[in-house]
This record gives sequence, structure tokens and C-alpha cells, in this order.
Amino acid sequence: MVQFQKIAARECRLRTYCAALQCRVSRLSCSASSNEPAPGRRPLVIATRPSRLAQEQTRQVQQLLHAAAQLRDETLQLSTRELTSAGDASPSAPLRSLGSGAFTEALDAAVLGGSADMAVHSLKDCPASLREGLVLAACLPRADPRDVLIAGSGAKSLGELVPGSRVGTSSSRRAAQIRHSFPHLQVVQLRGNVEARLERIKAREISATVLALAGLQRLGCEELVSSVLSTDEMLPAACQGAVGVVCREDDPWVRQLLSAISHRPSFLEVSAERACLAALLGSEEAGRGGQPFPDLAWGCNSRHDPEEGLMDIDCFVSDLEGKDLFRYSEFLRPVSFPEDAEALGALWGNVLRMAAAGQGWVEV
Repeated sequence: MVQFQKIAARECRLRTYCAALQCRVSRLSCSASSNEPAPGRRPLVIATRPSRLAQEQTRQVQQLLHAAAQLRDETLQLSTRELTSAGDASPSAPLRSLGSGAFTEALDAAVLGGSADMAVHSLKDCPASLREGLVLAACLPRADPRDVLIAGSGAKSLGELVPGSRVGTSSSRRAAQIRHSFPHLQVVQLRGNVEARLERIKAREISATVLALAGLQRLGCEELVSSVLSTDEMLPAACQGAVGVVCREDDPWVRQLLSAISHRPSFLEVSAERACLAALLGSEEAGRGGQPFPDLAWGCNSRHDPEEGLMDIDCFVSDLEGKDLFRYSEFLRPVSFPEDAEALGALWGNVLRMAAAGQGWVEV
């Protein structure tokens, strides 16, 4: 039986957050009525992708925005605009060849162009640096960031898979860590939705796959999980499990609406992880023109304790084959503001970049 104590803790965190939303919105509504003229309260369009997961995440954002508006005795007119991203249009292409922003740039362009007012993203798909004119205005309560194993053999860990087992993944991060820690396993390229991957397992084309727990939770597919992988065994991607909302920087009314639903501890965590990624990739961050990623694998995960005001961070960089892997951690760093989180993330991102430069993977 898979143990879901941490999952339950995350759900409790979400309930606590929603209960506190009423008090928070009440404080914000007083200033909102005086700072924004009535004509600014226009119908709002939310850019999203057609995938089932993207639709569910957008539905959650809509629910929170409506709930916050009701607490202010207001009504919002919300609609969605579905856009196909480059990642959606190239379902068989390796993700790293598409570059950063493959799943987000079309949506961000709609926001910048004015055909949408905001865009909902899985933040692990976002470039570390948003396009000029955009701002990350909200982060929903973060789901469990860990990865899970789905195995047809009943294996409860990667170590239990028999030698030669084929593990399917499209993630360079997962592939590098599997090759580094479990060299007896074969890693094969695999893209597609959950159903398609399960069919590959049933057909015995692959023995197992590794997916993000957060996505399975949002789709209600937890029963498929063979085991939840610890962060020691599989370090998550930066911002995995986090859903963010992007809007125009010069749209104060929408920014205020989104601020009311943003979850501060989650925002601090993604601030640290995005800063780490930005420092690691530097000018090599890909995606603006469909350029591929640099030949690296990386991961980053942070945990913020809002009661103590402390943050842990864990990160790694390696070559794509996982032969040389450098992993660093820091615990109990005081973090109270986004600037603190960004400074911590940037510190360790620069450490990762120096390690990568020492191997000749990037230039300093």
C-alpha cells in the first residue's frame, strides 16, 4: 500500500489556505474599490491549453477567482481561450529539442497581444525569465512535487526493477538520475498522456514510467501509482507541482485580483527555484526561438516553512548520460520575502553553473 501521508498534508495545506482566503480578500477589497475605476472591471479571458490537465488547472484558477470575488460582493465574467502550443503540436519530438517555453509561449503571446488577460501555466514548463511585459502574479498552493513510479511488474521502487527493464520518460532530468543511480536499467524516449503510457506498459513495450505525482492527483489517477519516489531517489524539476498565473505587468486590476488568490509559501518556493534555474542556464536558456536546451540535466526543489520562516533547497546538474552528477543542498536558510528566496536560488544556481563549466558543459 502506497503511503500518502505527505499527500494528505498537502491537501490539508490547501484547505487551510482556502479557509484563510476570506480574511485576506476582505482586507484587499477595501483598497480595491478605491484604487481601480469601475470601467476597469471588464470581462476577463484566460489563456489555456487543450490538454485535460491544463483544463483542470484553469478550472481551479477560475474557482478561486470567483470565490474571492464573491467575498468582495463582486461578480467576475471569466472565459477561456484554448491555444495549441508548440509542445502540443509536436507530440513525438523530444522535449529538450523544443526548448523552454514550448508549452507556454503561445499563451504568453496572447496575453501580451491583448487577446487574453492572463495565462495559466504549469510553472515547470515556464522559462525562468518571462518575456518583457509579463509578470508572475499568482501561484496556487503547490501540490506534492515528487515523482512517482508506475510499473507493470508490481515493483515498488526503481531498484526493484529487474536488470534490463525499459523505463520510459521524455525528461532529461529523470533519465540522467536513473542512469546515474540505476545503470542496470534502460531508459527509452516516451511522450504522451497518461493513458498512452499505460498502454505501452500493458503492451510490454516498456516496463515502467516515471511521472509527476501532482499531475496524476489533479486528474484523479492516484490509483495508478506503484510508489512515490523520495526526493533522494528522484529530485523533482524546478517548480514541479506548482501552477502559476501570468498577466501583463501594466494591468494593475488583474494583478490585484491574482494577488488575492496567490499562496505565499508556494510563491516563495517557486521564486527560489526559478532563480536557481535562471542562474544555471544564464544566456543559454532556450526556447525564445525554438532553440534546444544546452546539453545538461538539472533539478531543483525547495521547501519553505512559513511558521519558522526557513527554507531548504536541493539541486543538481549533470551530463545527459548521468555519468557525472553534482548535487548540493542547504538547510534552514532564513527566507521571508521573494527577494530572499531569489537570492538563495541564484546562489546555488551559480554554484551549479560553475560545476557545469568545470566539466566543459557550459561557458562561464
